Amino acid sequence: MDTDNYAQPLEAVMREERQRVYSMPLKVADRRYLFKEWCEKNPKALREIELTALAIDARGLRVSTKYLIEKQRYEGTVKLVGVPFVDDQGNEHTYGINNSDSSLLARWLLERHPEMRIELRTSMFDKEKKDEA
Repeated sequence: MDTDNYAQPLEAVMREERQRVYSMPLKVADRRYLFKEWCEKNPKALREIELTALAIDARGLRVSTKYLIEKQRYEGTVKLVGVPFVDDQGNEHTYGINNSDSSLLARWLLERHPEMRIELRTSMFDKEKKDEA
């Protein structure tokens, strides 16, 4: 849903969601959309990730988003909720945050905490931003 759907009935929004199809491998815009959806479905897990990042940063260490993702996956206290989607072949998948999304997580953290020590590396998400400009 790239447009605002606040005026649409719930059934129309749900129908649009079911019809949303993703090509595989996931395109940058699709991965960004699914990450946003994952964040909305996992606010407690995201808060755990954020608090861990803040604790690491407070100790004067550089924050590694790959570490944060792995720590949440294996040691988090919150059950992670995946985002179901269908590919262009009709196969069902479940999106969950993974190391391919570490740069999205880094940018999310920096948006909330601009002073945080996270090394940003050039990623596929940067290229998309340049293409949009």
